Amino acid sequence: MDRNRKILISILAVLVLTSVIAIVDISMNMQQKRGAGISLTGPQIGPGVGIARIEGPIQMLGVSSPMSATSGAEGVIRRLDELEQNNDIRAIVVRINSPGGTVAATQEIYEKLWRLRKKKIPLIASMGEIAASGGYYVASACDYIVANHGSITGSIGVIAVSPNLRGLFDKLGITMNVIKSGRYKDILSVHRDITPEERQLIQEIIDSSYRKFVRDVARGRAHVQGEDGIKPIADGRIMSGETALKHKLVDMLGTFEDAVDKARQMAKLAEDAPVYDEVKSSLQQFLFNMEGRFSGRNFLNPDPRLLQYENNYRIEYRYLP
Repeated sequence: MDRNRKILISILAVLVLTSVIAIVDISMNMQQKRGAGISLTGPQIGPGVGIARIEGPIQMLGVSSPMSATSGAEGVIRRLDELEQNNDIRAIVVRINSPGGTVAATQEIYEKLWRLRKKKIPLIASMGEIAASGGYYVASACDYIVANHGSITGSIGVIAVSPNLRGLFDKLGITMNVIKSGRYKDILSVHRDITPEERQLIQEIIDSSYRKFVRDVARGRAHVQGEDGIKPIADGRIMSGETALKHKLVDMLGTFEDAVDKARQMAKLAEDAPVYDEVKSSLQQFLFNMEGRFSGRNFLNPDPRLLQYENNYRIEYRYLP
């Protein structure tokens, strides 16, 4: 009987908490709509600046959750499509906090931004803590790049990492039975050494992807320097925002707010023109924060090191410390 009573009380407590959160959510959303709306789903209050965010490792499909906006290249491109189709969006700030990611996903975001740039929509990249490798790649598609003094950027290059567990397998007495259709079908397998021929095949892909990286960065930065200016520093080195400014990889040192102000200026908008950020309700934010409290970390945007093993078989525009 006591146990049933405890279960009933627990259920009631959850229902009450859910109701309170819902009421707070509705109240806060109403206040946001009465203020300077930041959501494309809210009241349209005139021409302004749209925000697109690139968070975490760049992949085709990112982490998806009811408590957060869709991430990944496809989610970023959908967001850019949404901004492009809205007549009130006169400029876009691309907020980047990413070490880069897979080659194809990075290239897709870059090409989408380049198409918007050709349509004369002012694009301003705003670097957060890190916008390195593929993070810088996509930034270079923008008309103007703003970095913090301490932003980690650069890392222009390509990497492929594969663990070799042959020694461990031998110690444990583990053998792998591989049946394959061709000599290269199990290339980069963890149970054996890579052959010189296999290394050459991977190197060719790396070199091709690298040349594409340098060409695209040079195309995006053509207004300040060409490919000859990019190549000497396209050796994988990372650098601070301050150093990147000296190398003409960025145009200005500043904050996210400075990037928004620059977008307003380039689009010839009023100083108080509205900012249309990605939608995140207060309920989503509450659950997002609670999840972080209980888990000790935010696993909706996990530590890139936790994803490193998963990405070991990919060729990437990515900074891997």
